[in-house]
Amino acid sequence: MVEVSLTVLGPHVEEGTVQTWFFEEGDPVNEGDDLVELSTEVGVVMIQSPCTGILAEVYYDEAEIVAKGEILCAIDNEEN
Repeated sequence: MVEVSLTVLGPHVEEGTVQTWFFEEGDPVNEGDDLVELSTEVGVVMIQSPCTGILAEVYYDEAEIVAKGEILCAIDNEEN
Protein backbone atom coordinates (compact mmCIF):
# COMPACT_ATOMS: atom_id res chain seq x y z
CA MET A 1 0.00 0.00 0.00
CA VAL A 2 1.33 3.43 -0.98
CA GLU A 3 0.11 6.49 0.88
CA VAL A 4 -0.13 9.72 -1.13
CA SER A 5 0.48 12.79 0.99
CA LEU A 6 0.20 16.50 0.32
CA THR A 7 3.82 17.57 -0.03
CA VAL A 8 3.98 19.62 -3.25
CA LEU A 9 2.74 22.93 -1.86
CA GLY A 10 4.88 26.05 -2.05
CA PRO A 11 7.12 27.09 0.84
CA HIS A 12 4.55 29.43 2.40
CA VAL A 13 1.41 27.41 1.61
CA GLU A 14 0.21 25.24 4.49
CA GLU A 15 -3.09 23.81 3.19
CA GLY A 16 -5.24 23.12 0.17
CA THR A 17 -8.92 22.50 -0.51
CA VAL A 18 -9.94 19.35 -2.40
CA GLN A 19 -11.70 20.43 -5.59
CA THR A 20 -12.08 17.27 -7.68
CA TRP A 21 -11.18 13.61 -7.38
CA PHE A 22 -10.64 12.13 -10.84
CA PHE A 23 -10.99 8.52 -9.63
CA GLU A 24 -13.18 6.73 -7.10
CA GLU A 25 -12.19 4.09 -4.56
CA GLY A 26 -11.69 0.78 -6.36
CA ASP A 27 -10.67 2.38 -9.67
CA PRO A 28 -7.40 1.37 -11.34
CA VAL A 29 -4.83 4.17 -11.62
CA ASN A 30 -1.55 4.43 -13.50
CA GLU A 31 1.64 6.09 -12.38
CA GLY A 32 1.46 9.76 -13.36
CA ASP A 33 -2.35 9.94 -13.54
CA ASP A 34 -3.87 13.08 -12.02
CA LEU A 35 -5.62 11.84 -8.87
CA VAL A 36 -6.96 15.02 -7.32
CA GLU A 37 -7.11 18.76 -7.92
CA LEU A 38 -6.55 21.06 -4.94
CA SER A 39 -6.91 24.81 -4.72
CA THR A 40 -4.51 26.83 -2.58
CA GLU A 41 -4.06 30.51 -1.88
CA VAL A 42 -1.52 30.66 -4.74
CA GLY A 43 -3.32 28.53 -7.33
CA VAL A 44 -4.37 25.06 -8.38
CA VAL A 45 -2.25 21.99 -7.62
CA MET A 46 -2.66 18.57 -9.26
CA ILE A 47 -1.56 15.54 -7.25
CA GLN A 48 -0.43 12.64 -9.41
CA SER A 49 -0.30 8.95 -8.67
CA PRO A 50 3.20 7.82 -7.68
CA CYS A 51 2.50 4.25 -8.81
CA THR A 52 0.19 1.96 -10.75
CA GLY A 53 -2.47 0.12 -8.74
CA ILE A 54 -5.97 0.42 -7.32
CA LEU A 55 -7.18 3.53 -5.48
CA ALA A 56 -7.91 1.79 -2.19
CA GLU A 57 -8.97 4.64 0.09
CA VAL A 58 -9.72 8.36 -0.19
CA TYR A 59 -9.33 10.19 3.12
CA TYR A 60 -10.73 13.63 2.17
CA ASP A 61 -13.94 14.52 0.36
CA GLU A 62 -14.36 17.35 -2.12
CA ALA A 63 -14.47 20.79 -0.42
CA GLU A 64 -12.49 19.55 2.62
CA ILE A 65 -9.29 21.32 3.66
CA VAL A 66 -6.09 19.27 3.79
CA ALA A 67 -3.00 20.40 5.70
CA LYS A 68 0.46 20.07 4.18
CA GLY A 69 1.89 16.64 5.02
CA GLU A 70 -1.50 14.94 5.49
CA ILE A 71 -2.30 11.70 3.64
CA LEU A 72 -4.81 12.21 0.83
CA CYS A 73 -5.35 8.61 -0.26
CA ALA A 74 -3.88 5.12 -0.39
CA ILE A 75 -3.09 3.08 -3.50
CA ASP A 76 -2.80 -0.70 -3.46
CA ASN A 77 0.20 -1.11 -5.73
CA GLU A 78 -0.01 -4.91 -5.62
CA GLU A 79 3.69 -5.14 -4.71
CA ASN A 80 3.32 -5.04 -0.93
